[in-house]
Amino acid sequence: MDLSLDESQRILVDTFEELLQKECPPAHVRACEATGFSPGLWERYCELGAHVMGLPEAAGGLGMSLLELGLVAIGSGRALAPVPFVEIAAAGRLVAGVAAQDELLGALAQGRPAASLAIPRPHAVLGTGGRAGYGVIVSFGAIAEAVVAFDADALYVVEASDARRSGRLRDTGSGALAHWDGRRTPSARVLAEGGHAARAMARATAEWKLLTGFWLTGIAQRSLAIGAQYARERVQFGVPIGGFQAIAHPLAECAIRTDGAELLCLEAAWAHTDEPARFEMLASMAFAWAAQTAIRTADASLHTHGGYGFSTEYDIQLYLRRARALASLGGGAREELQTVAELCFDPDGSGRAAPLLGGL
Repeated sequence: MDLSLDESQRILVDTFEELLQKECPPAHVRACEATGFSPGLWERYCELGAHVMGLPEAAGGLGMSLLELGLVAIGSGRALAPVPFVEIAAAGRLVAGVAAQDELLGALAQGRPAASLAIPRPHAVLGTGGRAGYGVIVSFGAIAEAVVAFDADALYVVEASDARRSGRLRDTGSGALAHWDGRRTPSARVLAEGGHAARAMARATAEWKLLTGFWLTGIAQRSLAIGAQYARERVQFGVPIGGFQAIAHPLAECAIRTDGAELLCLEAAWAHTDEPARFEMLASMAFAWAAQTAIRTADASLHTHGGYGFSTEYDIQLYLRRARALASLGGGAREELQTVAELCFDPDGSGRAAPLLGGL
């Protein structure tokens, strides 16, 4: 597996890095906390074609792979960009695959924040406000014009005016997360039914998990950089605190975990086209590992700052809050590990172990 980027991919990375450095400094992220969304920044993303990167060319898209989408996602995660890039990409690819003539695809192709996915939670416990099998927190659900969800054997769209959802959840770092009750309203529009719909939703969910894993890896990378910089600059007892083992060792461990998260995301993106039978398992693994790593790294960096880390004047608290919020979607790392186990040992529900473990 060759992990080196080709020229076009390097240009893609450099282009978005330049955009984010100019348009999305921490001050802009803070300014967008009230809504979790930056219309101006999203407009700049759309000018670069981000909203159609993952759509097939037949649907007016650029036909890029999950690797290219992941490269944009990881850079966006580093900047805490308050834009629905992952949500638009995942929803657009899903709709293009099952209902290419649906009006929702046209809205997504125009760059509108037209839809987000309700990520299924097959291991959820029944509770107030939601039902097993449904994502009760929708990423960018507070601004999305519609929610795409799967219920029993149907893939459907609930328009925002009909979806029972909350306003933006507070204190989530960036991003317009919202609660949704998970109910299909009578006016919901069915996109596909039966096994085809179930397979399409499973694939779209795996793609969302991978892109979110990339995003969380970006959060981990920037959190580590913030902690390392502070450890170099903060002097105690006449020396930088980074020279103390209690500071250096946790950061070093986080560096190893962060490199692992990036490699796992890259392998899953590679498997999407080269070993599709392993893709869903690797996407779940990437999401679970990246979620744990982002939280642990942001937490270690925050504690490197001592009491300052809890102060809103320091940027690291933004990264910890965002890491925890993103990691909770779809049930979080704990539920995702159960999915990994099922995909490893019983991928077809037959009760027989899968021959995939030798490839891990």
